Amino acid sequence: MTSHRSLDEIDLRHVLDGRIVVVQGGLAQLTSTGSWTRAALAAIASAVSPEVAEQVSERGLEHIHTVADVDQLRAVRDDLDRRLRPAARHLLLRFADLLPPQSRKVYVSEHLGVRIMPPRTVVHGREEELGGYTGFMVPTGAHVDSWFNTAVNSVNLWMALSRVRRDNGLLIWPGAYRRSLLHEGVRLLPDQAVGEPVEVQLDPGDLLLFAGDHLHATRPNSGPETRWVVTKRICLGPPRYHPRATGWVPYLDPRLLGTPLRPLAPLRSVLTVGRARQLVRQTRRRLNSRGT
Repeated sequence: MTSHRSLDEIDLRHVLDGRIVVVQGGLAQLTSTGSWTRAALAAIASAVSPEVAEQVSERGLEHIHTVADVDQLRAVRDDLDRRLRPAARHLLLRFADLLPPQSRKVYVSEHLGVRIMPPRTVVHGREEELGGYTGFMVPTGAHVDSWFNTAVNSVNLWMALSRVRRDNGLLIWPGAYRRSLLHEGVRLLPDQAVGEPVEVQLDPGDLLLFAGDHLHATRPNSGPETRWVVTKRICLGPPRYHPRATGWVPYLDPRLLGTPLRPLAPLRSVLTVGRARQLVRQTRRRLNSRGT
């Protein structure tokens, strides 16, 4: 794992070659210090109550589960997702601007992941009900992002709003990178040698960059703190999609955003085999739904 103190030191080629990069205090280079924490507190005030937001402000975001139940945590996550979408879009564009010149064109994704992971004792017995929040409130198993819908040359940008500890963080298996792993849909099949995982730890405001095609998983939160992380994605070079992906999402040309050519921003993603496969999947679903 490599640490940097400035975004202008980052070469995305190294990340796609398998390097795991931490930018210490990097969030402050992208947005005003504390603005996303204030957004989180505003979401708590709206979804739960101003009194609870004040308690969390005093005690720290890590302790929200002590004053809010699972349903309230879900409402906070959804509210914060809505609040951060416009800001996160601008933040990712600023991230792309602050990078040094890269070897290939950079594309940005509209993906936003607001991930509030309470201790597993808090969600115990509610896992099935929270299935739609897998990876966002309950852990997700070992996987590669391009098995879902993202480009194989995508880079994950993890932004820590709270402490990320060994007992509530992220597991990455560097030894499995770019190996032909057996999987069924998005589920890694068992009994494969993937090596030992790296356990990620971050301080609030740190950024983590890693290739989306690293095998990675949520560590079940066995600790006493709720983990708050926001994620975005960026792509180096024209997006390329896994032939067995379960879906497809576009990456946008940032040079066209904010211009009259904005509708053409996803064109490079649209003109891919991955998009054609997605159209076939959608057509089959519509036909199957009519036949039932």
